[in-house]
Amino acid sequence: MAGLARIARPWLSPSRQPVRASALAALYSGLGQGRGISSTAAGRSNLARVKEKLDAERMHVGNLKKADNAVSMLLPFTVVAPPVWRFPPSPAKAGWLVWNLAKNRVTSLGALLGVYIMSMRLNGYGMPVFRAKKGQCIPAAKVLHMQMSEAVATGDKETLRRICTAELFHILASTIDTRPAGIRTEWELVRYSHKLRYPRLADFRVMMAPTSTTGEMKLVKQAVVSIASVQRIVRYDDGRGGEKVPGSEREREMMEHFVIQAPVKTPSFETSAWKVWGTIPEATYESLREDIRLFT
Repeated sequence: MAGLARIARPWLSPSRQPVRASALAALYSGLGQGRGISSTAAGRSNLARVKEKLDAERMHVGNLKKADNAVSMLLPFTVVAPPVWRFPPSPAKAGWLVWNLAKNRVTSLGALLGVYIMSMRLNGYGMPVFRAKKGQCIPAAKVLHMQMSEAVATGDKETLRRICTAELFHILASTIDTRPAGIRTEWELVRYSHKLRYPRLADFRVMMAPTSTTGEMKLVKQAVVSIASVQRIVRYDDGRGGEKVPGSEREREMMEHFVIQAPVKTPSFETSAWKVWGTIPEATYESLREDIRLFT
């Protein structure tokens, strides 16, 4: 399962930060440019390869400038609570986890209430202008999940640029540039699984966060949507007439805690389009203690 996850979508990482491009390049070793693209390494000169590499690096530098020093961070205390059967066996640790998960939820609700109150000032303390629109989070996450997975498989960098945060886009774009020629990849969402429980909104919060290297603070809306699905990837070698690469077809059931973010414009409190930040792991006793140590 982990193997398919890292090949199908390399932004999956045990850490809470986007994985580095060098790691992604290794994970994508052998994956091709995408559906419908056919090319072979035969006949390419070393000079042409060097030129392609230089062009890719120039494009990467240009993209960084276009990003206008944008940064995106996972909002503090973002937590995906584990199911009860994965709580620590120790009663003391389990009780501590329950208490701190409850406090975390109350804190996020308090921050959301604060944004509502802040937006009331536009109407002279009448009805709040800001709208959380939690009901739109799951449909938006499902669409972005599909678009990102297909774009990574096909090498569609323009789609990735549009739907991903700047850091995640550069990671995935660099990985696509390192793929060997002549191999294409097809990704398929076979079905959603555990439909009585998933997809579900695992975490939702709104707070101020830095959005540039200059330290400028802006209001950010963030949702974590847990998606359970069965996915399939297959690789084909166009240099051999498009035949399937032996052993490349993989189908696995996967659980992903998909993080999407959207900046909120002030003072209008209008929400911009959602973008994908990445995925995070389920919280544990140890990870929550570490979060508390870092942010308090």
